[in-house]
Amino acid sequence: MLSHIYPSLQNFFERNLFERIIIYIFLSHLIVTIIFEFILGQWSFAQSQNEQWVFYGLLGLDYLISFRKVINIRVTINPISIFAYSLFIMMAHGLFVGILNHNDPFTILNDTVPILMIALNILRMQSMTELSKPIDFRFIVTSAMFIVSGICFFGYLSDKPTVGSPPLFYPLILAALIILRPFPKWIFFAIFSIVFLTIDDTNRTMLLFTALIGTGYIAVNSIYHPTKSVILTLILIIGLFSAWNFLPENSKTHQRIVGLTELDLSKRTGSVGERQAEQDAVTLKLQNSGTTIEWVGLGFGGVYDVKFTHQYLTNSGHAHYSWVWFNLRFGKIGYLYLFIFISALLYNGTRSLNLKTDTGLFVSFLCLSGLIYCFTFVNSIFLLSGLHFLYYIKGHADESA
Repeated sequence: MLSHIYPSLQNFFERNLFERIIIYIFLSHLIVTIIFEFILGQWSFAQSQNEQWVFYGLLGLDYLISFRKVINIRVTINPISIFAYSLFIMMAHGLFVGILNHNDPFTILNDTVPILMIALNILRMQSMTELSKPIDFRFIVTSAMFIVSGICFFGYLSDKPTVGSPPLFYPLILAALIILRPFPKWIFFAIFSIVFLTIDDTNRTMLLFTALIGTGYIAVNSIYHPTKSVILTLILIIGLFSAWNFLPENSKTHQRIVGLTELDLSKRTGSVGERQAEQDAVTLKLQNSGTTIEWVGLGFGGVYDVKFTHQYLTNSGHAHYSWVWFNLRFGKIGYLYLFIFISALLYNGTRSLNLKTDTGLFVSFLCLSGLIYCFTFVNSIFLLSGLHFLYYIKGHADESA
């Protein structure tokens, strides 16, 4: 048995880092689903921290195995590598202020590891070691569907079927549906089954992302294929009408959509109101901490107290809105970091789309997903940002030693 496992692992680690990171993200979700949900019976909604640490554990193991390649990386100065260097500056800022404020060491580590991994991934993908390896998009889609099917199966046994890592799954599948030819029929069936099982608990961000992609795809087809565009529009309308009538009124998806029609930003209750409450609490904490802290923030590991709809949360280090998270960690300087971050997403998304390849389309979708998550759940960005900036054109990096 070991004689078969070793060649398979060797073949896997010879693949492009881009492919491996995507597999690690889905695999971390599967591991957490099996251990914490299926075996231990824990609540699925509380597993994001465990998924993050399993993912970075797998990625850290990859770096350990590829240690010699990593220490010999040499890259050129270009817009993507400059962004990586700005992440190192941001990390140094957060570490210095966090340690100076005597923040909790584990919380500091929890804030540091994602930024460090993202920056290293960006630089590593630009070495000739990675640029010489083609990205197998079909392998990514096929492998992801197998793993996500497992996540959905064990989630179903745990009374909570899920697609697993939706910020990655939906961009991958939509890119595959548009580009991949011929499209494997079994994957289409698997997608339909997974969506059917999880449609009653789809978050607003992914609904918006899917709506934007669908609208954009129909708009492009209306220019080059008007008849096809009309047919797609009719199918979309019928599909949305059927899905809406199929959804139970007590499902989370139904409640989220209805909740958008009753949105009142002046309130501080409900999921959106609680995000507003986070912003108020962070602003108050920084103002009460003095002018210097207002400018440099609380650093990595910084926490605050906030009143939610049904609880008073103390020592929270999380913030949904990206501008609140950056403000909490880096103060007013954080808005500059956020501007750089969003600019990089826009640059890489546009650039990847212009490549007109399957991987380029996938990366552009990831960037769009990242931009939307800036407004809804910034922690998702830090789990996936390593992917947004990895894809680089051959010939624009120096050979690694």
